[in-house]
Amino acid sequence: MHYEISGFWRRVGAFLIDSIILGVLGLILGIFFSQQFVELGVWGRAIGFPIAAIYFAVLNSQIGGGQTVGKRALKIQVVDNTGELLSLPKSILRYSAIGIPYFLNGAMIPETLLYPIGIYLISILVFGFGLSIAYLFIFNRNTRQSLHDLIAGTYVVRKDTASADAPKQIWKVHYAVCAIFMVLALLAPVFIEQLSQKQLFADLLKTREQIQNTPQVVYASINDGKSTFAPADGESKTTTYLSSQVFINNPNIEDEKFASEIANIILETHQDAEKRDIIQVVLTYGYDIGIASKWNSYRYSFAPEYWLAKTN
Repeated sequence: MHYEISGFWRRVGAFLIDSIILGVLGLILGIFFSQQFVELGVWGRAIGFPIAAIYFAVLNSQIGGGQTVGKRALKIQVVDNTGELLSLPKSILRYSAIGIPYFLNGAMIPETLLYPIGIYLISILVFGFGLSIAYLFIFNRNTRQSLHDLIAGTYVVRKDTASADAPKQIWKVHYAVCAIFMVLALLAPVFIEQLSQKQLFADLLKTREQIQNTPQVVYASINDGKSTFAPADGESKTTTYLSSQVFINNPNIEDEKFASEIANIILETHQDAEKRDIIQVVLTYGYDIGIASKWNSYRYSFAPEYWLAKTN
């Protein structure tokens, strides 16, 4: 007997149900441990990862009958290539192949963990694995296996639904596409390193480093850009700006004095800061544990002359 492979939309629906369940759990935990999550800062996602691992790895194994709540609702389950339910170690492997890239994507990773080797490993996991997982999930119509299924040798099938046909083979071109994603992921850090040597990016990196060394700051990002407004009855106007989002461990985000301190760092360390029309500082307080997040932000957006006057 051959099982019928689950379709795309059933898997998407099951994942949405499971995501909602984990999200609600994360929000409940946030009610009781909000401050502790904030203090974890960049390590907040280390809380959500094991929670999701327990949920997916245990329920998708033979312990949970190969079904999370979402899969049970849509009558699909995870089996190995012989049609048997997964052992817990194999289910953990399957989850890790998709869970690690997911939780690393968007994580605020300290630079000390990135260089010199870490950035290549993270690039492969986030971009190489991430793009391959998405690509196979959408385009591998023969077996509907994504990368984590191929690594663990698993299928997602319709429960108790037999098929007279043997499973089709995965199209070999898919392997080639995934190999290209992996190579590009390895090359990406080299490209980023070359960009960082250019004056434009070097100034941004120096400014960002100074902001992150400021007390109260957990993590910071900085962006040099421009926006154009084109009214229907007038001439378009372009505004240049330097914008920094600053994640802090203090709930007082309506603190213009501290925002002025950050703006002053931007003006002192970025050689073209005074040439920009706007210096923007966004103070943000909250947490991200991967399965749930909560942020509060306050935006300060003024011309360089305003910030300079505040510091004099």
